[in-house]
Amino acid sequence: MSLHAELHRHLGGSIVPRILWRFLMRKGHPLAEEYPDYQEFEAFFTRPRGSLAEYLELHTLVEHVQTLDALPYFVSKLIRGAYVFENLAYLEIRYTPYLRTDRALSESDRIAQMREVVQVIGKTARSAEYPIVTSQILCLHSRLSDRVNRAIVDLAGSEPEYVSGIDVAGGDTFYANRMDTLVELYKYALALGLKTTAHLYETQDGCYPQLLPYVCRIGHGIQIPLLHPELLPQLAARRQCLEVCPTTYIKTGTLQNIAQLRPVFERCFAAGVDIAICTDNAGLHDVRLPFEYENLLTHDVIDFAQLKSCQEAAFRHAFAWPHPMPPQAFLRSFSML
Repeated sequence: MSLHAELHRHLGGSIVPRILWRFLMRKGHPLAEEYPDYQEFEAFFTRPRGSLAEYLELHTLVEHVQTLDALPYFVSKLIRGAYVFENLAYLEIRYTPYLRTDRALSESDRIAQMREVVQVIGKTARSAEYPIVTSQILCLHSRLSDRVNRAIVDLAGSEPEYVSGIDVAGGDTFYANRMDTLVELYKYALALGLKTTAHLYETQDGCYPQLLPYVCRIGHGIQIPLLHPELLPQLAARRQCLEVCPTTYIKTGTLQNIAQLRPVFERCFAAGVDIAICTDNAGLHDVRLPFEYENLLTHDVIDFAQLKSCQEAAFRHAFAWPHPMPPQAFLRSFSML
């Protein structure tokens, strides 16, 4: 059995449609009233969107129901599915903690409540029944205030038991006017000993070279090999890894078909830049991590040797994987004794 590491999965997009629909039905949510038939809800929830901005609206929908009291339900279902159906040995869960706090509170009180969000998710993710190594990546948000984003970095640095790094999300078109602040926050995070990743070079509008020197990994990054291959030697020298999420680019309209990823892999392998294959939003896509690998194989984007390289790269670039080797290599070395 092959074991996987998942480095890019959003809590807001991680819940499969049927589990979310059942939750909405129990709560009498307006969306359940609009889609009383599950098949119609699934079609609405998983259909491709016209743009990244339209796609991100679904995150907003889920964030509103992932309240503090509901988080144990969603996280426990995520961990169970990841263990049983995906053979995950390691999972990084990323989300914006501020967006899981009580919206009736003041900004200061919501900032204070973020710690409880982190701790609830961290404790729930540690399951004796489904033993996956987990870590959290806290997302800054391109449409939250500087005060909130700095508080997220401070929180990440003060919860090393549960949090290993930061990200920035929320729509890359909003980065431009805040780039100086984002660079400052990333420098601050690195000074605190945190790992860093960021949603960069996913779309043609999201190309911000100013932030590249301050990230350990690049969330998506596909426009680097596609449009800016001259940057690949710099990535290789910094040992930066791309978090490539194949189904996302079809769902957002960034690419028309998965075969368009072939030059991404070819150019990265040629330049010595690692790629970790990820799901991004397995629930929104209804596509789990093993099927992301399978889809790339069946469309001749990668071969089996490259698949193995990507699997091992995911463990090598994991922010909190506790063993120096991925589990497959560890088990092979143990069996030779």
